[in-house]
Amino acid sequence: MILQYIESRLAIITTLLLIITVGLIKSPTVLGGDQSLFVVIAQLLDSGKVLYKDLFDYKQPGIFLFYLAAGKTIGWSDISIHLFELGYWVLFSAILFHSIKEYQLFRLDYFNALLPLFIVGVYYCNATFFQLTQLEALINFPLFLIVWLLDKAYKTDNNLFVTYLAVGVLIGIVILSKLVFAPIIFSFLLIHFIFTIKYKNFRYIINKQLLPIILGLMLPVSMFLVYIFTHQIENLVLDIFFIIPASVIGLADQIDPSRLYGSISWFGRKMILLVLLAAIAFFLIPKREFHFFGLVLSWGIVGLVVILMQKTSWWSYQLQLLYVPIGLLALLGLDFVLYHLLLIANPKRQFIANLIVIAVVALVLNNQITSLRQGIMSKNYTKLDSFDYAKDDAAKIMKVIKPEEAVFICGNPRMYVLTSNLPELSTNGWILEYYLDYQWEAFYEEFKNKPPVYLFVKNDYDKLIESKVERLWELIINDYSEYDIVENGKWYKKNSQL
Repeated sequence: MILQYIESRLAIITTLLLIITVGLIKSPTVLGGDQSLFVVIAQLLDSGKVLYKDLFDYKQPGIFLFYLAAGKTIGWSDISIHLFELGYWVLFSAILFHSIKEYQLFRLDYFNALLPLFIVGVYYCNATFFQLTQLEALINFPLFLIVWLLDKAYKTDNNLFVTYLAVGVLIGIVILSKLVFAPIIFSFLLIHFIFTIKYKNFRYIINKQLLPIILGLMLPVSMFLVYIFTHQIENLVLDIFFIIPASVIGLADQIDPSRLYGSISWFGRKMILLVLLAAIAFFLIPKREFHFFGLVLSWGIVGLVVILMQKTSWWSYQLQLLYVPIGLLALLGLDFVLYHLLLIANPKRQFIANLIVIAVVALVLNNQITSLRQGIMSKNYTKLDSFDYAKDDAAKIMKVIKPEEAVFICGNPRMYVLTSNLPELSTNGWILEYYLDYQWEAFYEEFKNKPPVYLFVKNDYDKLIESKVERLWELIINDYSEYDIVENGKWYKKNSQL
C-alpha cells in the first residue's frame, strides 16, 4: 500500500516536471500571426480602446481576455505570454490529477498521474508557433471542468446549486470564447438530462439543474452585455456574432479541401497511435461510468463536427479541441494493453515491470518525442521555434519608424508587435480575404480619412485590394511610394512624409 502511494506520488511529480520542462522549452516560441493579433487587440484594450470598434475581429472576447490577463500579470513579450500559458496548463494538470483518481479507471494505479502527460504534454510536443496558445487548445480546460462537474452532480446531491452554478459560469466562458462551441455544450446538457430523467422528473431538472445553470451563465454574459451597451457596440456585436459568420461561411473561394486534408494529415501523423488506443478504449468503458464517458465521447464526436462546420477555415490548430477525449481514451486503452502485456511477460521484479511500462509509454508517445527533439536539435529556422519569421520583413521599418507615426499592415499582425506601433484603423488587415463587400467600402472610407504613414501589403493582397475596391488601390498608388520590397510583400510610405 505504501509502495503504491510512493509510486503514485513519484509519477505525479515526474509528470509535472516533464510538462514544466517541455513548457519551458517551448516558451521562446515566436507568436504566430493569430497570436500576435490577440496580443495587439489585448494591448489596445489595455490602452482603453473598445473591442471590435477600434479593431475588428470575428472572434468572441474570451481569447483576447486571456492574452490581456497574460500581458497584465507577466508581460507582453512572447516568452511572457507562453509562461502565463504554462501556468494555466500546470493548473489544469493539477485538476486532472485530482479529478481522474475518483473514477478508478486504470488497473495500474499510477496511470492516473499520466493523464496530463497524454493531454498537456502531447499538446506541447505537437505544437509549433502556428498551434501554440490557440483557443482550441486552451478551451480544453473549461470544457473538461464542465464534464467533471456535471458528472459529480449526476452522482451526488451534495452542493448541487453551487455545482450547477459553476457549470453555468463555465458554459458562459466557453460561449464567450467561441460561439461555435455551443453544440458541444448542448450535447453535454442533453446527455446529462437524459441520464437524470431516469431517476428524476422534469420539475427536478428545471428547478435543481436548469435554474442554477442559467444563473451561472448570466454572470459572464451579463458582464459582457454591460460592456456592449456601455460602449454602444450592440449592432456591431450582433453582426460579428451572428450575421457576418453566416455570410462568411458562404464564401466559396475560401473553402479549401486541401487545407482540411493537410490539417488532418498533420494531426494524424502526430496522433495515430493515440487514436488507435482510444478506439480500443471505446470497448472498455466501464458501465458505472457511462455518464462520464458519454460526455467525453460527445465532446469528441460533436467537436469533430464543429471543426468540419467551419469550412472556410479548417486550420490544423482547430483539431486541438479533441486533445482531452483522445488523451483520456488513449490512456485507458494503453492501460488495458500494458496490463495484459505484463501478464504475458510476467516480470519477476518490479524494476523490470517499471522499465517495460516506461518503454511502452515512450513508444506510444514516440511521435511527440520526435517532434520535440526535432525542434530542439534543428539547425534551421525551427530551432526552438524562436526564429522570428516576420523580422526580416520589418527590419528596415523598425529602424526608422517613430512612435507617433501610424502604420497599417495588410498582412501578418506580427509586424505591429515588432514595430511597437499599434494600429489606428479598425480594419483588420490579417483577414481581408474574409471581408464582405460593405466592409471593404468601410475600409476605403477609413483609410481615406485616416491614412497611415507606413503601409505594408503582403504578396497577393495588392490584387485582392484592387479587385475588391479599385478606388482604394488607386488611392494607395497615388498617395504612397514604394519604400521597401521584402520577401512577403511591399512597404509603402505616404508621399507627404517622404
